[in-house]
Amino acid sequence: MKVHVVEIPSTDLSIVRDLSHAIWPICYANIITEVQIKYMLENMYSLPALEKAQSSGQRFLLAYLDSKPVGYAGFEIGTPDVNRCKLHKLYVLPNLQGSGIGKELLLKTQYLADAAKCQSMFLQVNKKNPAVQFYQKMGMYVREEAVFDIGNGFVMDDFIMQLDW
Repeated sequence: MKVHVVEIPSTDLSIVRDLSHAIWPICYANIITEVQIKYMLENMYSLPALEKAQSSGQRFLLAYLDSKPVGYAGFEIGTPDVNRCKLHKLYVLPNLQGSGIGKELLLKTQYLADAAKCQSMFLQVNKKNPAVQFYQKMGMYVREEAVFDIGNGFVMDDFIMQLDW
């Protein structure tokens, strides 16, 4: 299996949107309600929302397997300070989770963050998300817990995890 990870321009953000709509309903089915999944997809993964994120400094990576997009990451260098990187998004198609694609996306993000002189990377992940174990395996630790109000009566109950180097 040969995975190829590339940074994408805004013209390819529809691929991220389409992957999100394929991934989220399956991955979050036992974690949050269907109504919240739809709300978050509309507010965070619509094309206008992704374009706004990119124009505000978020960068996107796509993972390809045999020229087919199978996962993505979204990250921001220098937030909240110049020595840190925030991993906003990292998702892989459910049937390919555990195959090393997420690892490749995370390593590419870390490589780009390190090249930009960042010394750590952090992310928010739902406390019930099985991905917590993946991030721990990759060397991340739980820095703190936080609850974020995302509107419409919904919250994100997350761990804030960090990787230092």
